[in-house]
Amino acid sequence: MSPRWQPSADFSVLKQRAALLAKTRAFFAGRDVLEVQTPVLATAGNPDPHIDSLPVDLSAGGFDVQQGWLNTSPEFCMKRLLAAGSGDIYQLCPAFRAGESGQWHNPEFSLLEWYRLGFSMQQLMDEVAALVVELSGQSLAKSQLTWAQAWLDQGLAANDAADLTQR
Repeated sequence: MSPRWQPSADFSVLKQRAALLAKTRAFFAGRDVLEVQTPVLATAGNPDPHIDSLPVDLSAGGFDVQQGWLNTSPEFCMKRLLAAGSGDIYQLCPAFRAGESGQWHNPEFSLLEWYRLGFSMQQLMDEVAALVVELSGQSLAKSQLTWAQAWLDQGLAANDAADLTQR
């Protein structure tokens, strides 16, 4: 039986992760997108009713509030930076979500979020594809379809709540 203090990640995986993060940073630096770091602890939870925030007890910390929340996403803080004139920005950060634990989910995970001023949807889709190619080291077969067509391809009627709830 192994001691519980030992890390569960293999060191080769940690090295791969470090290389992936370095590639991501180089990708955005090459495109003149500024890396930012916003607070992880917030004084309000996420207002999205489908994403649950993790509460943090702040009563012993001398804060103005008794309870804080771990960020579910850096979105709100990053949009404040955009409104203040930051220009193009990205962030690689921890995010936390209650109720999302399972085989493929952890309550804590790493998230990449970025904002590009003046980009069209097509430019953003092209940048996502370029990032995937850069990080995977493989070419990418691209195709574009509408949101409605993606649902129809799965045998679902787009925008039909009754059809979606029955599946």
